[in-house]
Amino acid sequence: MTVKMDSDEQCVSFQIEGDIYDEHAECLCDMINSQVRRGIKDLEIQLSATYYISTRGQQCLQGLKNMLGSQGVCLSFNGQPANMN
Repeated sequence: MTVKMDSDEQCVSFQIEGDIYDEHAECLCDMINSQVRRGIKDLEIQLSATYYISTRGQQCLQGLKNMLGSQGVCLSFNGQPANMN
């Protein structure tokens, strides 16, 4: 997995290339939480050339999205692979 991050004062965008396995999802969640602690309220994950996300990775990312949503933080996914709900 390769991550490129673009940010401004209000939004952070993560461009992901490559498959996402359990440890990659956990690392990505940590990166996102770090941005939320900085006060960012709008985050986007753009998946390109990502064909697989492990089941545990999906659960990790979906759980993070739900938790952040309850805190008023928007986490969106674009370009989802076939196995991501």
